[in-house]
Amino acid sequence: MFPFTEFQPVHTRTSHPKRLGKPASDGRAFTLLELVVVIAIIVLMITFLASALGRASTSARQTASQRSAEAIAVSVEHFRIQFGFLPPLVHDGEIISTGDSDYNPVQPDGSPYPDGPTQRHSETYEYSTLIVWSEGTDFNFFRRRDGGANDEVDSVGGGVWDIESAWDDRRYSRYALAYYLAGVLPRSVDGIAGQGMSRPLSNGGFANVGYPVGSTRERYQPTIDTNRDGIDVRTGYARPIEVAEHNPGAVDLDALSPDMVYDLYADEDQDRLVALIDNFGTAYRYYRWEPGRYDEGRRLVIESTLDLNIPPILLDPLVLVELKNNDANAKEYDLTNGNLELRNARFAIVGAGADGLFGTEPVEYLVSQLSRSDPAGDETEIARLRQKAMDDNVIALGK
Repeated sequence: MFPFTEFQPVHTRTSHPKRLGKPASDGRAFTLLELVVVIAIIVLMITFLASALGRASTSARQTASQRSAEAIAVSVEHFRIQFGFLPPLVHDGEIISTGDSDYNPVQPDGSPYPDGPTQRHSETYEYSTLIVWSEGTDFNFFRRRDGGANDEVDSVGGGVWDIESAWDDRRYSRYALAYYLAGVLPRSVDGIAGQGMSRPLSNGGFANVGYPVGSTRERYQPTIDTNRDGIDVRTGYARPIEVAEHNPGAVDLDALSPDMVYDLYADEDQDRLVALIDNFGTAYRYYRWEPGRYDEGRRLVIESTLDLNIPPILLDPLVLVELKNNDANAKEYDLTNGNLELRNARFAIVGAGADGLFGTEPVEYLVSQLSRSDPAGDETEIARLRQKAMDDNVIALGK
């Protein structure tokens, strides 16, 4: 007899209790829900990747714009070394000349225009000459101090400076950089066809222009290599918001168009709308100023950083709100925040950056472009709005 053993059933693959009713294959198909989740995750990852690449691209372009601004500032220094003065500020059409009767432009020979500054677009005006702020006759424009008892900064439109009119600072030009650094003016203006120019005068004109054809001229090459420095030289450049920037309330922001700028120039003169453009499509601005104010004894003094006359676009808007142009409090504030380079600067190259905003535009325009709520006249909130627009500005300073 064999010893008794308990019978142990033998389970096969097909008869195993845990596999009853299951397919023979170990594979398993995705359900529709799982497929949707996977697709959503892939889309989300692609979105994050595209966003990261976009930010990286914007950052790279921002860095390139900063380098270009610095190259332009170096070129301005080379111009000063070569000719003995900084490039003049050119009137960018009526955009920065309407009603500026206190600042009389002069012809290249130093004489005033026949009909005066308020008749610059009359029939007697000659477009073959440039209207500029001259170092010789318009020096107070670079200071913008009235020399009165309180010595407050004059508003360009008349009256004293206040927190809103401070942003109407017209001590800049967009076209001057292309004119004087790249020499892109037509032969009828600077004596040389294409890039290059005859000797520029400190009042903005050019020596030997108007001499008989074939006469000897000194030819000067551009002080900037736009190709090497990655700077776009654009003809026909027009930024209509700057019409409204200096005439808020009189211009319908919804009706802005390049034609508003083109109409300021005769058809044959629109080829002078030439500017150096940053990597986001906006022209660099060339700001100029001179430090010091005249006290009651007509002595030039600098008693506070307010006396440095630095354009507000280079300063902290919130500090300006606190200061309110009050000389009595000015000594308590360092408008340069300890920046010695800014304290000693006489010009700046400013780019608008990725958002295309300088921060000096009308408040309504900034609200619409930045998708912010209307500050409703609150000075502090307006300052924050302007600061937001200025955050990505690129700036290069020079003496």
